[in-house]
Amino acid sequence: MIQVGLSTRDKVQFAMDGLLGVKEARSTGVRPFRGLREAYAYCTGDVDCLYADRGGMFRVSEAIATTDFPNILLSSLTKKLIQDYMEWQVVPGLEKLYTTTVLGDYKPQDRVRMGYLGDLPTVAEAGAYTELTKPTDEKITYSLVKKGGLLTISEETIRNDDLGKIMQFPQRAARAARHTLASYVTTFFTTPPNYDPDALAWFHATHNNLGGTALSSAELDARAILLAKQSEKDSTNRLGLTLDWIMIPVDVRPTAMQINRNMTGTNNWYEKFGENEENIIVNPLLAEANLHSWYGGCFPSSAPFLEIGFLDGYQTPQLFIASDPRFGTQFSNDQLQIKVKFVFGGKPIDYRGVFKEVVA
Repeated sequence: MIQVGLSTRDKVQFAMDGLLGVKEARSTGVRPFRGLREAYAYCTGDVDCLYADRGGMFRVSEAIATTDFPNILLSSLTKKLIQDYMEWQVVPGLEKLYTTTVLGDYKPQDRVRMGYLGDLPTVAEAGAYTELTKPTDEKITYSLVKKGGLLTISEETIRNDDLGKIMQFPQRAARAARHTLASYVTTFFTTPPNYDPDALAWFHATHNNLGGTALSSAELDARAILLAKQSEKDSTNRLGLTLDWIMIPVDVRPTAMQINRNMTGTNNWYEKFGENEENIIVNPLLAEANLHSWYGGCFPSSAPFLEIGFLDGYQTPQLFIASDPRFGTQFSNDQLQIKVKFVFGGKPIDYRGVFKEVVA
C-alpha cells in the first residue's frame, strides 16, 4: 500500500508558517510550533541550545535532512511579509495611477516617446505624393533606488523564546515598504519634477494641466473638457481623454463624497467615480501647504503618465539571509542577519493625462 502525504520538511515548514501567522498554514492540519525555541530545537536537534553559540543554528536534524533552521525561518518570514504587504495599504487605489515595468539592472532607464503623424493630405489625380512631416521623439530618463535594512536574530532571542521580536519584523517591514513606495509615488504629485523633454514642471500652465480652483462639480466639468482637448504630440489631434479618477487629501473627502453621491440635475458626476467611491483616492500623504489641493486624470490604460519600474519585477519587498556560519555575525556574534530589500524607480512619462489644482 502506498500513501501520499506531506513530507517531514513540508510539515516543519507549515509548523513554522503557523507559528508566524501565515494564513495558508491554517488549513494544512499541521500543529504550529509553540514557540521559537521549540522550532529551533526540532530543526537542529539542539534541545538545550548548547550549539546556538557555535553555529548550531545551521545544525540539521535527520528528520529534515536537506534544510536548516535559518532557511525554514526565512521562508516563513517571507510569506508573512508578503501577506502583510498585500493586506495593508497606505493609500488604497494608488496603484491605479501608474504603469509598472520590469527592470533588469541599475543602469539609467530611457523611455523614448514618439510623436504622431497629422492627417494624411489629399493626393491630386496623377499628382505626386508629398513627403509627410516626420514626428519627433522625446526622452525621459530615470534610475532605480534601493531601499532596505537588516534584522538581527541573536542566540539570546532563541534561548529566551522571544517570538515577539521575530513576529514584528515582517509586519513592520511590510508597513514600511508600503509607506516607502506610497511616499515615493505621492512626491511626484506634491513636489512635481521637471518633465525631461521641455524642462518645465510636470504640472504647468503650458501643459494645460495646472489650475487653482477648489473641487466642485462645475470644476470637474471644466477639467473634463480640458482633458478631452489635450492633443497628440506633433499632430495636435485631440486625444479625447476622460476624467476617470481624482486624488484628494483627507480635508477634501467630504466634498468629494457629496459630489459622487449627488443625484440632482445640476451635478454631472453622480457615481462617476464608482458606486463605492473606488476611484476617489483619499491620500493621507498629501500633506502640502495648500491643504485643499487635488488631482485628477484618466486611467493609465488610456494615456500613461507615470511609470514605476521594479528590479526583476519584484513589486513586493524581498528577504535574504546571511547563511554561512563561518563568516560575518554568525561567526563573530552568534547572530543571524536577515536583510529586507526593495528596489524600484520611476518618473513622469507624459503630462497630458493628469492635472493638479493648487488650492490654499
